Amino acid sequence: MFGLTVALIGMGTVFFALVLLVFFINLMSRATRLAAAPKAAAAPAGVVAPAGDDGELPAVIAAAIEAYRGRGR
Repeated sequence: MFGLTVALIGMGTVFFALVLLVFFINLMSRATRLAAAPKAAAAPAGVVAPAGDDGELPAVIAAAIEAYRGRGR
């Protein structure tokens, strides 16, 4: 009978701890959602990439990859 009592107390303790864990995880999820909501703003419409630099970026990336691989020596 003592073993059954210890088992039930142990399972009850674990169950209670898991319920608390679920509660706090949900609480933190709501808190982060509320904290992040006001900061989510659309990007400004006036920002446009320069039209003349289209070929320069791929060339720079290719040169960096070649230098990293050691072939650009």
